[in-house]
Amino acid sequence: MREEIEVVPAAPAGEGRVLSRDPENRESPPGAFARFLTPAEDRFVRNHYPVPLLGDDHAVHVGGAVVRRRLVTLPDLRALPSMSATVVTECAGNGRGLMEPEVPGERWLSGAVSNAQWTGAPLRPVIELSDTAVEVVFTGADGGYQRSLPREVAMDPATLLAFEMNGEPIPARFGGPVRLVVPGWYGMASVKWLARIEAVEEPFQGEFQAEKYVYASDAPVTRMRIKSVFAEIPRFIPCSVPLRIQGVAWGGEGLARVEVEIDGERHLARLLGPALPYSWRRFELDWTPLRPGRHVLACRATDTAGRQQPDEPERNDLGYGYNAAQRIAVNVI
Repeated sequence: MREEIEVVPAAPAGEGRVLSRDPENRESPPGAFARFLTPAEDRFVRNHYPVPLLGDDHAVHVGGAVVRRRLVTLPDLRALPSMSATVVTECAGNGRGLMEPEVPGERWLSGAVSNAQWTGAPLRPVIELSDTAVEVVFTGADGGYQRSLPREVAMDPATLLAFEMNGEPIPARFGGPVRLVVPGWYGMASVKWLARIEAVEEPFQGEFQAEKYVYASDAPVTRMRIKSVFAEIPRFIPCSVPLRIQGVAWGGEGLARVEVEIDGERHLARLLGPALPYSWRRFELDWTPLRPGRHVLACRATDTAGRQQPDEPERNDLGYGYNAAQRIAVNVI
């Protein structure tokens, strides 16, 4: 049985689509995809349990198959050399509500993804693993969530113990005061409200490792698949008036290009802003519709390895990794 913990109340409903309030699960509004960084008020929320309310005296326990067990406080983390990284975070179930036939789980559409600048200390100098350690298990203070990372991913210099989001202390509902950030991986790896780090000598088999967040029993969910989504586009568009189509694209292996299809004809979109290794990129295409009626728009991204968004999602029983090309219909009047 989970222990009783003080929790943060759910935020008032904003523009984002609300899936549940206890625990809080909410999508980003479509307008958030026209921005490079997602402000806190527009960031998607994904919780399995109520949000714990932790104070500034919160400490992270480090133990298991390590050279030295220790408690790591916020002042300890802030005293270490820090780094900042702009990282896109996508829920592995994003798009599940679009799968047919229906699969179990939260019915996310396209809004369970956001981009933020995280600041913190790399995990690598915080924990020295024993030679026998094969994985590192991360436990959240919400009372039930645990995930592990392979040794080599945990020790990657980019894996971060973050204490700031977009230049401010991490809000409680997004994992503050300390959360793990694993660039390139789906969001389930970035454990929020980090309370314990434990190196283990056998593969971890917890609920959220072996039963959930798997495509199949021998295929765990890990790095994000290539994907793109439109920012908000009017459903009714005046004929012969220029329209700027916008959106964002991302993937765990990097982005090469985005194409916007208009009634099946592909057009190469412009990529905007810096090509950062773990961030999404904005894209845009100018279109002047010359014919009234219904038109179908689609966006399709390709990663640096040549993998492209498919027309249909790769189906799995729990609805993870949906990355089919997004299609919307607009009416030119």
